[in-house]
Amino acid sequence: MRNRVAAIASVLLLCACQAGWASEFADGFESYSAGLGIHGQGGWKGWDNVPAADGLASNRYAHTDRQSAEILGTTDLVHEFNLTGGKWIFTAWQYIPSGSSGATYFILMNTYADGGPYDWSIQTQYDMTAGTVIPYSGAVGETARIVLDQWVQIKFVIDLDANTFEEYYNGAQIAAGVWDDDAHGTLQAVDLYGNGASAVYYDDIRIDSGATPAPNCCFPRPAYDSGWIATPFGSPSKFAVISLKHGLGGNADDYVVDLQMSVSGIAGPNRTNQGLGTVFSYSYLTSTDIQLTAPLSAVDLVTSLRVRIWVYSSDTNSSSGQPKRE
Repeated sequence: MRNRVAAIASVLLLCACQAGWASEFADGFESYSAGLGIHGQGGWKGWDNVPAADGLASNRYAHTDRQSAEILGTTDLVHEFNLTGGKWIFTAWQYIPSGSSGATYFILMNTYADGGPYDWSIQTQYDMTAGTVIPYSGAVGETARIVLDQWVQIKFVIDLDANTFEEYYNGAQIAAGVWDDDAHGTLQAVDLYGNGASAVYYDDIRIDSGATPAPNCCFPRPAYDSGWIATPFGSPSKFAVISLKHGLGGNADDYVVDLQMSVSGIAGPNRTNQGLGTVFSYSYLTSTDIQLTAPLSAVDLVTSLRVRIWVYSSDTNSSSGQPKRE
C-alpha cells in the first residue's frame, strides 16, 4: 500500500516519546560572521590549534538557511568530540562547484589531540581534477563520481562497540570495514582538510545516536532523511525541481513519506507541511529516487525542503479497498 502522509508531524506531537533523539552535535554555521574565520568559535579550530589553518563562514552557498563553511586550500579545520562506544550516524552536506581542481579530504579521527597523538579512521579523498571519490579503506562497488553544483550528503554509520563503519556518498554505499585497527572504540575529531585544492563547502554537520529507540517510543527514526535542502535562487514565481537518491530499495508501495517546507526570511524560519500538491510537492517516487518541487529562493526569502521516508512491509492478501496489515 503506497502511503501518502502529509501530517506525520501532528502524529509525532500526539505521541509521548520518552526516548529523545537530540543530536550529539550539530552545526549549520549560521552563528558565525560571513567572510570571517571560524577558528576559536563553536569548538572549531585549525589543526593543532593553529589559526592559520582556519576556514571561513560563507554566504555564497548554503544547504539550509544562509551560510556554510568554506574550506580553502590552506584550511585544516578540526572539531573535537568525546565519543566512546555506541553506534553513531555522522552526516555532512558537501558542495563542490564546477571548475574546481585538486584533491580535498573529509577526515574522521578515532584519536586526536593538539600536538598528537593522532589516528585516522576515515580519510576520504575528493579528487576534483579526476572527478572521483576515493575512500581511505574498505571501498565497495565502482568508484563514485563527484556530483558538482549541488549539495550532496556524506554519511557514516559508525559502530564503536563492533569497531565497524559504513560510508555513503549521495545515498550510495562506497565503503565499509574496520573502524580502527587499534580498536580504541572512540571518535574524537572531524577534520576538513583543503590540501591546497579549490574551495569546497560543508553545511549541516551532525552526529546522531544510531541506537535503536526504546520500545516505549511511539515513532521510529526514518530510513531516509534528506535534511533541509535550499532551492536555487531565482524568481519565487518559478519552481525548482530537485532529484534525490534515497536508495532504500524494496517496494515503494511500502513507503511512508513526509515532505516539509521551510521559508526563512528576516523574521526567521517558517516551517510548514501544507499537504502535497499545493506550493510544494514530490513525485516520481521509486525504490531508489524521489523528485521534489518548490518555489525558487529569493535573496531575502530562502525556501528549503526536507523529505523523510519510513519503510513498512505490508501484506498483499487483503482484498481491494481493505486495509493492509503487516
